[in-house]
Amino acid sequence: MEQTRFADLSFKPASTNGGSSRLADVLKVIYESISDLNMQLPAERRIDESPSSVLFGEGGRLDSLGLSNFIVITEQKFQEFFNFPVDLTEDDPFSPATGHFRTVHSLASYVCELAERRSAGAL
Repeated sequence: MEQTRFADLSFKPASTNGGSSRLADVLKVIYESISDLNMQLPAERRIDESPSSVLFGEGGRLDSLGLSNFIVITEQKFQEFFNFPVDLTEDDPFSPATGHFRTVHSLASYVCELAERRSAGAL
């Protein structure tokens, strides 16, 4: 797959649609993490691979241990994907109103924002 360099960020686009490509790629990494985590969970606690899936909080299927495992798995996958460490516990991640672990989509949006800040040299 072709690699595009953004400053010190290595990003592997799935297509040439700019931001929507980044979101699609980030969602793919999150879905891979969900798949890995689901192998450890009983059927009734598994997470659907959907942007609207609630991860944590009201309606979420992850308890604190499940969320911890998900964070570790996902950070490792993003480090492999982006070639730089990604800390998903920054920026008040567990806030019921603004936390990026509310849904798969909120997490993907947050990671895209981190990648944009990194490529702009803000991180």
